[in-house]
Amino acid sequence: MIRFAFWPVLFLYPVILFISLVIGKNSTLKKNGAAFTGPFMGTPTVTSGSFFTVFLPWIGILFLIIALARPQSGFERLPDAGEGVDIVIALDVSTSMLAEDYNPNRLEVAKDAALEFIENRPNDRIGLVLYAAEPITICPPTFDHSTLTRFIDSAELGFLTDGTAIGSGLATAARGLGSSSTDRRVIVLLSDGVETAGIVDPITVAEAVSILHGDSIAVYTVAIGRENSGFEVDRETLSAIATLNNGRLFNVYNEDDLEGVYASIDSLEASTLPEKGLFVYKDHYLAWLIAGLLLLAVAEFSRWKAFRITGGGL
Repeated sequence: MIRFAFWPVLFLYPVILFISLVIGKNSTLKKNGAAFTGPFMGTPTVTSGSFFTVFLPWIGILFLIIALARPQSGFERLPDAGEGVDIVIALDVSTSMLAEDYNPNRLEVAKDAALEFIENRPNDRIGLVLYAAEPITICPPTFDHSTLTRFIDSAELGFLTDGTAIGSGLATAARGLGSSSTDRRVIVLLSDGVETAGIVDPITVAEAVSILHGDSIAVYTVAIGRENSGFEVDRETLSAIATLNNGRLFNVYNEDDLEGVYASIDSLEASTLPEKGLFVYKDHYLAWLIAGLLLLAVAEFSRWKAFRITGGGL
């Protein structure tokens, strides 16, 4: 990526050129045939070496103006593993997620909201865990959000044993953050049911996560499902999990609520990194400066030499 740090300076060149041409034209009218030959007054009119005495100074001035504008080349640097926020989304894919109290169903709405959340956090590592009666890590925390997006798009029900193991999903998500070196780690745990298949009680798992990781992990739980939908949601357990791990429970009763959940988490866990990435730039003005000064020196030497040849000096 190429840019000029002070690009408005570039407009100086046509301004200087225009002013010089106007001055040269007026000088020609006053001096009967004394042709304007360049930015240096007193330059003789000679056909031999006219490039050096007329055009070279202008090239040198152009190079100096480019140097003043500070040309830079740069590239986008991805954040290091110790920067930003590491996040794992733990998504319930039990059969109840096909309930149509959301349009078209709970799973599709949850996926769409997760994709928007990921898009808004380009400098954070984000991973995905799916769970039903058993959990599976689909993608560890990564900066490769395009791959993560494909995994979320293709998330479906049926490849895991049906049931709901909230504790196992939480434990797997926490394990995925075990090697993280960031100061802040986040788990977003979505569920629309109650514990039916887990080996370990979810509260016990939440307590273990709190003991092992302390304040470095925040768990935000999301209870999905409309009231009187025919599916029971264990909001009490989800609330306890969040309270034990520096988070909070979000109750989601419609599509807009779910989008608001991710917006709230986004503000609570704000990344310290710029939204558009980290750009590293290297200045290149020195080469232009040296080249410009050398060209002006050569032009001045040529002007002096031409002046002597035409009898202007000894």
